[in-house]
Amino acid sequence: MLSGLALIDEAVEKYNPVGVFGLFSGGHDSLCATHLASQHPLFLHAVHINTGIGIEQTREFVRDTCKQQSWRLREYRAQECGAETYEEMVLAHGFPGPFAHRMMYTMLKERALRQLVRDFKVGDCPLLLVSGARSQESTRRMGTTEPIQKDGRCLWVAAIHDWAKDDCNKYIADKGLDRNEVVDLIHKSGECLCGAFAKRGELAELAMWFPEEARRIAELRDRVWDRFPWGWEDRPPKWWLDKKHGQEHLFDMASLHPCNLCWSCDKGGK
Repeated sequence: MLSGLALIDEAVEKYNPVGVFGLFSGGHDSLCATHLASQHPLFLHAVHINTGIGIEQTREFVRDTCKQQSWRLREYRAQECGAETYEEMVLAHGFPGPFAHRMMYTMLKERALRQLVRDFKVGDCPLLLVSGARSQESTRRMGTTEPIQKDGRCLWVAAIHDWAKDDCNKYIADKGLDRNEVVDLIHKSGECLCGAFAKRGELAELAMWFPEEARRIAELRDRVWDRFPWGWEDRPPKWWLDKKHGQEHLFDMASLHPCNLCWSCDKGGK
């Protein structure tokens, strides 16, 4: 099984991409993958998507790491790419739950990816996007994480596809990379707190370490409760969906389409 630079080389030879981009969420998997991508001669930028509903400390970690490593950073903000804000979506539809994950992905991340593609469009050549997806972190949404996947102008390469978590930790230590404290505290990067796959107890844990973000979610819950009576960690109850016939059509089943930037958000993404 190829991994790392050899896997990127294979994709470059087969598809002739515009360049190599490291998708850097701020998690440790994406840190390893972006560091690997940066060693390729076609590397252009680290890319971070600012969802507008995440932990600011992780965004700062991304910016600081890019400065330390001399990586040119492209930070895309969802609302600047034509998307509604997270608050607007929750006010209109309630907290998402897993059935609305696809809507969250499209608005908060996919539109930013489309802007990235437009910014670097060269003929029909794809952009090679290096992700930190690992086969051990595959989810029910993605089925099986393939090391190389082409989806239109996006050429996805999972550069650490066959790594284990311990491999990532060793790589970070060996390369002398700084760790994201957020990941070590809550076991995920927290760059997206849409709550689509949130588990019971996560909001309380978030409040322990990052009370400002937890308070923002709790205040939003209080604002929508009268119309949408479920919380950030919940899914819309069946009785509510039955009562609001047709509402479920807003909630695209996540398993219908792979969400390549959310490969582990329902397992405590790293």
